[in-house]
Amino acid sequence: MVHSMDTVHPMTSSLAEIFSNTADGVLGVDQDHIIILWNRAAERLVGFTAAEVMGRPCAEVWAVKSRTGCRLCGENCSPITSARKEEPVEGREIMTHTKAGRPLWLHVSTIVVPGGAPSLFTMVHIFHDVTRQVETEVLLGKVQSLLGSEGVLLDSSGMNPPEGASPLKVLTPREQEVLRFIARGESAKGIAKALQISTTTARNHTQKILSKLGLHAKVEAVALAYRYKHF
Repeated sequence: MVHSMDTVHPMTSSLAEIFSNTADGVLGVDQDHIIILWNRAAERLVGFTAAEVMGRPCAEVWAVKSRTGCRLCGENCSPITSARKEEPVEGREIMTHTKAGRPLWLHVSTIVVPGGAPSLFTMVHIFHDVTRQVETEVLLGKVQSLLGSEGVLLDSSGMNPPEGASPLKVLTPREQEVLRFIARGESAKGIAKALQISTTTARNHTQKILSKLGLHAKVEAVALAYRYKHF
């Protein structure tokens, strides 16, 4: 159930019912940036209960930033500005923090629900955790930046490596499948669940991959997988 304030507009009540048990988190704010919707998935992802956030300004709870570190909340909130101009609000990735202070990357899709007057609306942000994906991409970028100039990851010509030269051919089909999951930032537990194998077996596959490729760390395997477009 999505908790709400004491005085609830019928539209807000309907939205609360629709989004109460969705797998994705839901944050709803009115045209004045006040939080009026917060579902169970949002509680689970961010750590705040609905009772702790309802009726508060969004920026006090959300305080989100872009990948470049720019603050996105507050009076200059671009989604609110777009909604007031009746312009579409595009999906985006944002970084916030959980109640415990842990950085959390989210992919957010936004729906603007009109109210009883042109100046009244509810902005519903639907979000899910993409922390692992973003951190993997950032880490890979750093590795490529550090090693690419030395020819470890990238050809000096900048061209794609020839298919026949791929060292990944030494891997079995199952090991290549595991490598794809590793390249996407998946954990041993996640790989085990996806492939319906034990976590121990997933770890064993990872160690065999590193051994066959002459690597010492998973990040090197990620870099190699991206170099040969194996992801």
